[in-house]
Amino acid sequence: MPVEYVVALSVLGLLAGCFGALVGLGGGIIIVPVLTLLFDLPMQTAVGTSLVCVIATSSAAAAVYVQRELTDIRLGMVLEMSTVLGAITGAVAVIWLSQPTLQILFSVFLLYASFLLARRRPAAETSGEKIPAYKVRNYPLGMGVSYLAGAISGMLGIGGGPIKVPLMYLAMGVPLRVATATSNFMIGVTAAASAFLYYNRGSVVPALTAPLVLGVFAGALLGSWLVKHVQARWVQWLLMVVLLYLAYQMLRDAFGLTGGQR
Repeated sequence: MPVEYVVALSVLGLLAGCFGALVGLGGGIIIVPVLTLLFDLPMQTAVGTSLVCVIATSSAAAAVYVQRELTDIRLGMVLEMSTVLGAITGAVAVIWLSQPTLQILFSVFLLYASFLLARRRPAAETSGEKIPAYKVRNYPLGMGVSYLAGAISGMLGIGGGPIKVPLMYLAMGVPLRVATATSNFMIGVTAAASAFLYYNRGSVVPALTAPLVLGVFAGALLGSWLVKHVQARWVQWLLMVVLLYLAYQMLRDAFGLTGGQR
């Protein structure tokens, strides 16, 4: 693999990991469309590669949250049963979906993530607040939506955070910081369940994945440091612009408006 290619993948991972740490979204939401649009990789290869990156980075983040006692481990383990089943379902179902269909689905998810970012309060505004007492409710709804989040993760290569965090926060009565920490706790296991299937199908290329994983890990560490020094609101708006642009480009590519051939 050319040195320039390795450097480009490492830089992509660095940016994705940094943005993910700053705004609380998995790096896959940037990695998948960029690998598809700029590196001209098949969608399934991009998704499989992204899932491995999610495993590598979420493990470190989850350890920090558990150490800070922000994670609801019991809730995470209960919801994870549905999420893993959904992830396996999504990884199997993706075989029957065409590249344009996957691109359209991912574009819809990018638009949804942009909408959430527009409404979300930056982490810096809530980090100093004491976590109030709470009681988890609506377990059946949580299990059902977690299955859906897992299926989307398995199909699109993203962690289910943008679905599971609002679910726990709005429908299950879990404080926002606890919901974010618990989602991080679940993401690695979810990604591992579906990444194994992608690897068996040959959709995970180690030479391609290694520089990305290293870049994402370094970016996550950088983002964790920057979060105390950068205005989170500006970062969120910048990421919104990036996500909207990627959604637009993926829709153009899906409908054959870019002039490229797949």
